[in-house]
Amino acid sequence: MSQRDMGAQVSSKWAAAAMALGALALTLAAPMLGHGGRTAEAAPRLAPVRRSAGPAPQTRVVEMRPRESFAGALERGGLEADEAAGAATALREYFDIANPHPGLALNLAVSTAPGDGRGRLIRLSFKPSDERQVTAWRSADGALEVRDALSAVFATPSRIHGVVDGSLYLSMVDAGVDARMAAKVTDLFGRGIDLSRDVESGDRFALLFEQTQSSDGAVVGEKTLLYAEVAGRTGVARLYRFEPRGGGPADYLDGGDGPSRALLLATPVDGARITSAFGPRLHPILGFTRMHQGVDFGAAQGAPVLAAGDGVVEEARWSGGYGRWLKVRHAQGLETGYAHLSAWGAGITPGASVRQGEVVGFVGATGLATGPHLHYEVFLGGRRIDPRLVRTASADRADPARQVAFRAQKARIDALVTTG
Repeated sequence: MSQRDMGAQVSSKWAAAAMALGALALTLAAPMLGHGGRTAEAAPRLAPVRRSAGPAPQTRVVEMRPRESFAGALERGGLEADEAAGAATALREYFDIANPHPGLALNLAVSTAPGDGRGRLIRLSFKPSDERQVTAWRSADGALEVRDALSAVFATPSRIHGVVDGSLYLSMVDAGVDARMAAKVTDLFGRGIDLSRDVESGDRFALLFEQTQSSDGAVVGEKTLLYAEVAGRTGVARLYRFEPRGGGPADYLDGGDGPSRALLLATPVDGARITSAFGPRLHPILGFTRMHQGVDFGAAQGAPVLAAGDGVVEEARWSGGYGRWLKVRHAQGLETGYAHLSAWGAGITPGASVRQGEVVGFVGATGLATGPHLHYEVFLGGRRIDPRLVRTASADRADPARQVAFRAQKARIDALVTTG
């Protein structure tokens, strides 16, 4: 027998043996496949998992337009009509979908089915308010799930400081303070100190602000002034933001032993400077020396005149050389007078109540006046006195609950100031 014939014979024997072993294995395994004498059915073969051949979801931001419905905005973002309506319905218990919300940003992830181009919502998120985040997404079974969560918010302090160079207002603007805020700070300080005499070049100022932000870095609301300070030759003037318990507008109070504010403003007109002090002077029109029984503040025509303190209007009339004249009665036997006005403020009539800082008139040159200015007088017990001598504090200190609330808020602000 040749070598080739011998190899073929061996291969045939191994093949026959393999077939016999396979048959034996099937025979032995058959009783194990059944249950209770029955043969189990063969398990179905699973098709291999394949990724969708369609395009990846597209992300886009849609800003709602005036008078646009929520579903309409979703359609404009790429969803087909039924899908948009279904999403709006699912969200109606979390968000007022019936009313327009112009400017609301809708963050969308949309997938498009191959062939028909129908947009299907994968994910949607938006912020109905600074504190809320609404998110909707498709779960594994295709249902739309919604989460309404409060956004984490936190307050971040910021500080601006500088040196006065001529004007406190312009120096703050040069240091980076918003012009509107600089005007507010100037007005607040002007209620307690004489800006034309008590603040001068070389004095230092410092401001502490607080800005609320969400966890994603978005700014929430406007920047709030917590503290302001001016330090110089005449001492240190400080103002603390105070929010009364139970609501009500916030106020800015000095940093003494308790909450207080000046009973009368030192400067009752914005952006003014003293042009003529209390005392004897040569009258610019009459040409002879006589007692000047008030203080003149130089200001532009039409500049707002502020009530120096809380009180009741006694007079609002024409008064000879004083032109348009206003007189207000305050606590502790004090009265204030405002002359040469171009006009009275809205609602300023005898008997009307006014609040400190309220606009009660406008600078003019009526009566005997060489140009626009405010002639300001203070009466004590019916007798004219130098307005600059009035440094009386209001009765805020008499309220123990108000003192406790103020000191708690002041302590928090002081901590922020010292850590800066």
